[in-house]
This record gives sequence, C-alpha cells and structure tokens, in this order.
Amino acid sequence: MSQPERLQWIDAAIRAEQFPNVKVVQQRFEVSRRTVFGDIRYLRDRMNAPIVHDRVRGGWTYTSTSFVFPTLLITTQEAGALSRALIAAVEFLGKGDAEPLRLLLQSCTRFLPDLDQRHLETVTGAIRPSHNVSIPDALLEDCRRAVKTRQRVLILYYSLHRNEMRERTVRPYHIINHLGEYHLVAWCEMRSAIRQFYAGRIREWTVLSPANAFLPDPDFDINHYRRGLHLRHGEETVLVKARFTPYQARWIRERSYHPTQTIEDLPDGGLVLTLHVAGVAEVRRWLLGYGGEVEVLEPATLRDEIACEAKRLSKIYDA
Repeated sequence: MSQPERLQWIDAAIRAEQFPNVKVVQQRFEVSRRTVFGDIRYLRDRMNAPIVHDRVRGGWTYTSTSFVFPTLLITTQEAGALSRALIAAVEFLGKGDAEPLRLLLQSCTRFLPDLDQRHLETVTGAIRPSHNVSIPDALLEDCRRAVKTRQRVLILYYSLHRNEMRERTVRPYHIINHLGEYHLVAWCEMRSAIRQFYAGRIREWTVLSPANAFLPDPDFDINHYRRGLHLRHGEETVLVKARFTPYQARWIRERSYHPTQTIEDLPDGGLVLTLHVAGVAEVRRWLLGYGGEVEVLEPATLRDEIACEAKRLSKIYDA
C-alpha cells in the first residue's frame, strides 16, 4: 500500500485508541521499521499532527483531539500531475479562477516534499493570450448559474465585426475557456441558432427570472461542437488541407494540432495536413505564420484569401 493509505490507517487507529506501534504497522503493511518511522515523522513534521509515543500503552497517540487529518490523499506522482495541470490553469484562466488554484498549488507543495515550487515546470508558448480585457467574476458566476438552472440571460453585446452594441436574449448551454478566453455557448433567440459570445464583449447582463427557464435542445452535443480547432461564433465545419514542405514537415509530424487531423506523407518528404475545423479565421492566421513553407489546397476560398494576403505583403515589401 502507498504512504497515504498507511497514514490514513495510522490516524484511524490512533483515534480508535488502539495505540499502534512500529511492529503493528510493519506486520499490517509489510514495510521496514525505517519506513514506519518515516511515516511518523511525516505526520509530525509535514502535517503538524500532535503525535507522541505513549510508553505506558506501548504505542502512538495524539496529545490533542483538535487535529484534523486531510480527507484527500494522493501520491507524489498524482500530486505532480495535478500541480502541472494547476500551473497550466493558473497561466491561462482568468484571475478569478487562477488565484484559488494558485493557493491550491501551494497546499500541494506544503504537504508533498517532492513538489518544491522552485523546481516546478512553467508553461510558455509562442502565442499567449494577454488578459487585457477585464471580465467581471460576477458575469462568469451568473453565466455558470444560468447554465445550471437553464435560465435565459439578457445581454448587451458588442460585435467587433459590425462595430455595434446590441441586446440579445440567450439560452446558455455551456462555458468554454478557449486559449485563455471565456466564451458563452448559447442559443441566440435573435438569430435562432447556436452562437458563441466572448465574455469580454458582454457589457451588461441580466439573468431573467426562473419563470423564463428553457429546455435545451436535446440534439445539441457540446463535445461535437468543441471539435473545431478554432471556435468562432458557431460556424459550420470546414475541411482544410495544406501541403507543407519537406523542411517544415519535420516539425508538423511531431505535433498534434487537432483531434481530427490526418497526415499524408509525400514522396519528397513533405506532407499534406487535413483538418476539420469550425471556421477558418484563425486557421488562416496560423498558416500565414509558416510563410512559403505551406500551400493551402482546400478550401478554394481559403487558398484565395492566402494568395491575396501574399500579394498585399509583396506590395508592402517591394515598395
């Protein structure tokens, strides 16, 4: 058994006034004396347990009944995986969620000696969302509540595309954190369709009364909806094919960019990457970053857009 299981058993035995000792723990868990004493030191030094050895009873006991043993017990390996997940979450979530997670990460490092924060991994990347738009915690909490209770929400939303403010009544289905940005996936009553609203553009909101509760569309599948690599306003899925040069193909092969991706190797060492994505706006920007190392094959509209962008760049640098 693992150390957390041994610690839990020792604590339960002490509380039951069984006065466990080294021999008893050794026999039950088939461990060495050194391991048992290591467990006791851990209880005393890391968990601040008021544990002492009662010579009269021949076993350990607590000097105070106020000590509370943690109910969540995880191994060092499990805590390491949790810490790495928390590090990523702290980097990409909003401040309202990041701070509680940061405190949780500190708790992990306090109870597990192998998780020294000075030696934890960091999360970096070439493209990082900068949270210049402040999203009120109250907005996220109200949206989460509305998703749970199926209450309509009246929002005043700013559209970058149209450069205008407009009121909309929406039926919240789900909240997505995409690249560090919160989006509300909801049925828009004005458009009579699923739409995605960036929380940073919701200027005002009101959760309508329970009398205005709604029944969600039983055919809506959030997992199907999220399959798009680039989530933008509920656009239809688009097939994208791009041919990478033999040089760039070396990097493309070693990464997974999307759960639907397929790779076709070419005789010259290059490859064709195929994706099924929701919308092409971000895909276009991503592909442009590879310059002349990639050629868009499908769809024709995206190929034309890339070609036009290349001509614009040529005019800028030829001037």
